[in-house]
Amino acid sequence: MDVGKQMLTEKLKNLELPPMPQVAARVMQIDESQISVSAEQIKNIVQADLALSTKILKLANSAFYARGNRINNLSQAIALLGFKTVKGLSLLVSAASIIPKKGNFKIMKELWMRSVLSALIAKIVAERVGKEKVKDEVFMIGLLRQIGKSILANQFPEEYAICFQMSGDAADEEKLHQLEMMKWQFTSADASAFAMKTWNFPPELVDSSNVLRYKIADAQQLEKDQPLLMPVILAEYIVLLSGYTDSFKPDQKLRDKLLAEFKRICPVYQIDEVKQKYYLEELRQVIKQDSFYSFCGELFSD
Repeated sequence: MDVGKQMLTEKLKNLELPPMPQVAARVMQIDESQISVSAEQIKNIVQADLALSTKILKLANSAFYARGNRINNLSQAIALLGFKTVKGLSLLVSAASIIPKKGNFKIMKELWMRSVLSALIAKIVAERVGKEKVKDEVFMIGLLRQIGKSILANQFPEEYAICFQMSGDAADEEKLHQLEMMKWQFTSADASAFAMKTWNFPPELVDSSNVLRYKIADAQQLEKDQPLLMPVILAEYIVLLSGYTDSFKPDQKLRDKLLAEFKRICPVYQIDEVKQKYYLEELRQVIKQDSFYSFCGELFSD
């Protein structure tokens, strides 16, 4: 390890990381190579926690997942939705307890909903660009790759509120990271990578947090290097540009900057003007009407 990385690691060790929920840790360790065994394992893990299984069934019955099928128990959920989807829902519910809630509640709630919506939209993008088989992995990256923001906002509520406000509610990540570096000598992206590495998350999750969307020079190469990540980055822009959360309203200068960055990476999946309109305008109405959206907000308030 070089001196710079060693100094960064020493600074990050002072962060107060929330403990990884036992259920999430056990779910992450399930071997997916034998689906029948894996499905039975996750059913046993989740059934042991009544509150968790109730929330998972409520999410599973949202229109986004159930699509007309009534799901009454975990066995049905696994049969109809698949093991990976139920695993993703288990981790979503668990993630709500990972996200600290002691800091500025308005900021924490905004960051949580951005992550959930990014995960949800990234999964939709993955389905539409031929990544159906890895859509649940994409979902998890969308949910957790920005967790460092919540960790810093929790541990340093007053200081982070200033950084948040001065960077367009943390939407201008370039400005946000500059402010974070001035204050702590590391960024929320560094904190995300450190947390996920500490929690023994898969390498693709850890690596995802090291990619700064405003610094993407070659989107095609990034797609080759990290094929699970580009749907997430597109989704993050869609959430910020389309007004999915009620409290974020970018000014015109910031909106123009985000839109230019979004359009620069659209060619990776041949997302033309028509498809951009769908993602930026039409998809929002579909998602905000789904019970999945409102329930994710409820999860954070529990």
